[in-house]
Amino acid sequence: MIEGASPAITLTGVSLSYEDRKVLNNICLEAVKGAYYGIVGPNGSGKTTLAYIIAGILKPDTGTVDTHGNRVGLILTNPENQVVSLVVEEDIAFGPENLNLPSAEIQRRIDSALRATHSEGQRTALTSALSGGQLAKVVFAGQLAMDTDVLILDEGTVMLDPANRAILLETIRELNRNLKKTIIHISHRLDDLEAADHILGLAGGEIAHQAPGVLPFIREYHTGIPGIEPGPYLLYREFLSELGISGDSLEETTKILARRMQGTKAQRH
Repeated sequence: MIEGASPAITLTGVSLSYEDRKVLNNICLEAVKGAYYGIVGPNGSGKTTLAYIIAGILKPDTGTVDTHGNRVGLILTNPENQVVSLVVEEDIAFGPENLNLPSAEIQRRIDSALRATHSEGQRTALTSALSGGQLAKVVFAGQLAMDTDVLILDEGTVMLDPANRAILLETIRELNRNLKKTIIHISHRLDDLEAADHILGLAGGEIAHQAPGVLPFIREYHTGIPGIEPGPYLLYREFLSELGISGDSLEETTKILARRMQGTKAQRH
């Protein structure tokens, strides 16, 4: 978490029902500027409804949502549903054009958004010819061209193959780390949220658990939310963490573990 940062989004007592079913119940959340939040939960836990409420698409039955004047952008599960033009640069320009910005400012925003998402090479490409990962980056670029402060990603990796998923997750990290965008990343996969500063677990429309990062969440809570599994990669990282071995490179941390085990074996002999 970023100490001393001002709030980007504040939800207070937010509840919403569909007909007679309570979907969200008394959600309270304050997301600070520049932080990366992961929200995890099984199907039907209210994740997408929460995303739509934060983005202003839905209004809660009770409670308040304060964006503190920040622009909020939403990336849907299937990026194809947000593409409106045949050519990449035209799609990115769509939002700024609807803000009636000057032509020079629109071009500046297109250039900046393409650079930020490493999509310069797709500027004149047909959107129909792009891979899933490339298309998701174009949607991100479109949101950046709207000068959004908060980016909400709703299950954005579901339809991607492993290579495109890795590209998208790295793009999210860079937008948070380099451009200081506030990220709210909603997923049912904990391993999508490895870079998040704070993890919230939704269950039954309520925030059931919170933790400062994926590994503390696994350590303390993951068995408390049905249908949420950390997967072997994160379980291994948590195992290393419990041994006091940490680092960004799994290869290096594994070498540390191997040397430690070799040393223990040598002592026994």
